Amino acid sequence: MGPVILNHMGETIAGIRNKAAASLSPKRQQQWEQFLTPMPVAEQAASLFTHSDNPVHILDLGSGTGILGAVTARQAAPGSSVLAIEQDAQLASASELSLAQVCDRAKVINASVFDVLLDTKFDRVILNPPYKKIRPITIPTSRGDLKITNLYAAFLVIAIQALSEGGECVAIIPRSWMNGAYFKDFRGWLFDECSIDVIAVYGSRQEHFKDMSILQEIMLLKVSKRPQTNSVTIYGDITPAHSLGSQSSVQASLNSITLGKDLILCIQQQDSRLSEFKSLEARGLWVSTGKLVWFRNRDLLSEDKPVDGYPLYWSDNQNGLRTQHPIECDRKQWVTSSATDRNVLLPAGNYCLVNRFSAKEQLHRINASYLSSDVEFAADNKLNYIHQGTSRRTMPLDSDVARGLTLWLSTTIIDNWYRQISGSTQVNATDLRQLPCPSKEQLIQLSRLLPTDIYASQSLIDQTVGGLFSWTKAG
Repeated sequence: MGPVILNHMGETIAGIRNKAAASLSPKRQQQWEQFLTPMPVAEQAASLFTHSDNPVHILDLGSGTGILGAVTARQAAPGSSVLAIEQDAQLASASELSLAQVCDRAKVINASVFDVLLDTKFDRVILNPPYKKIRPITIPTSRGDLKITNLYAAFLVIAIQALSEGGECVAIIPRSWMNGAYFKDFRGWLFDECSIDVIAVYGSRQEHFKDMSILQEIMLLKVSKRPQTNSVTIYGDITPAHSLGSQSSVQASLNSITLGKDLILCIQQQDSRLSEFKSLEARGLWVSTGKLVWFRNRDLLSEDKPVDGYPLYWSDNQNGLRTQHPIECDRKQWVTSSATDRNVLLPAGNYCLVNRFSAKEQLHRINASYLSSDVEFAADNKLNYIHQGTSRRTMPLDSDVARGLTLWLSTTIIDNWYRQISGSTQVNATDLRQLPCPSKEQLIQLSRLLPTDIYASQSLIDQTVGGLFSWTKAG
C-alpha cells in the first residue's frame, strides 16, 4: 500500500477521532476521565510493537473511535484482524468507521469490557482506557484475586490476561500506577505476570491531548507475555511532535529502577550520589498524614484563639523552611478544646511538615518546613508530618534532626529524585518513606550549618548540603 493511500487513511481516521472529540460532552468526559487518543500519540503507541511479517490478532480494549486499533492494523502485516470493544454506542460506530479504512477482518463489540468473555488470545493488545478512580473491585487472575481501585488498572489486567504467550500490550495510561500504596498489589502482579519492556513518559500534560482537559501525567507502557527481559527502555521526557525513534532513551534493569518493598518504579536510575543512603524509613523515621479533615470537623474550627484551644496548621502556614502560626489567611487558625475528644491532636514537639499536593510545573514537588510547638496541635490532612514513631504512635523528633531533615528535603537532588518516582499531584507518605536519607547524626550536622529560621536561597541550601557530604560519604 503506497504512502499516499496510507496518508489519506490516516487523515480519515484522525478526522473521525476529531469529530467524536468535538461532540463528546465535558460532563461525560469528566465522569469517566475519558480522553480520546490523538493521531500522533496513537502512532507513537503503535510503533512500540515488534515488527512481524506474519498476520497478527489485535485487541483494542475500550476502543473509543478505534484510532488505536486502526493504526496498529495499518502497521501490521496483511491478513491481520482486529477485535474492538467499546461501551458507548456512538463511539462504537466511530470505531467501525475507523477500522473499515484499514482492515477487512475487523469486529466491533458494543458492550462493557467487563461483560465480554474473551475466548481467544491476542498477539497484540492496545488501549487508552478511562482513568477514573473507582471503589475497590476484585478481578480474578491466574495468580489469585487482585484488588483494583482504578479503571485503567482494571482494563490493563484484562488486557494482559488476553495476551498469547509472547504477545505484546501497549497502553496509554497515567503514571500513578508506578508509585503509592493503592497500586502496590497491581505492581507486584504486573512484575510476576509479564515483562516490562518500555516506559515512555510525556514531558507535558497539555501537549499530547491538546483538545482535552487532562490533569494527570501520561505515559506509554509496553509489556509482553514472557519473563522479564534484561533491560527496560526508558524515555523520560517525550513529545508527540516527533517519532519515538528520534527521541533519547536509556536502558536500565528493572531492579535498578525499583525501590523498596512497595516496588516503587522510577523513570531514571537512582542518582549515584544517593545510592549509599538508607531510606527514611530505614533511618527510623516515619511519615504520617495530618489527622484533621476540616469539612468533617467544621464545628472545631475557630477564627480567634479559643480558651484552652489549640493551633491548627495548614499548608498555608508553610513559609520557606519555617512554619508560621498564626498567619493572616482565609483559613481558621485554631481548633477548640473539643478537639481532644476527636483524636486529631498531635503531641507537642518538633516535626518536619511536607505538603501532600504539588504538580510537576511547580518549582518544588516537595515543600518541607520545620515546625516546633510547645503545645499540642492539629494538622490538616493536606499535610504530611515526619516523626520517629510508628503508624499508630506519633513521637516528635529531636529539634536538630527536624531542622536538618527540612533542609535535606529542600535540596534540588531530592526534588529531582521525587520527580522520577511520582507522576501524580499527590506527595504520598508511602513514597516519602523510601526517600534516601542521611543518618540522624548527619542531619544534626546539617542543621548546625544552616539554620532554618533564616531565608536561604536554593543555591545556598544545595551548596551547604553538597559541602557536608562531598557526595562521597553517605554514613
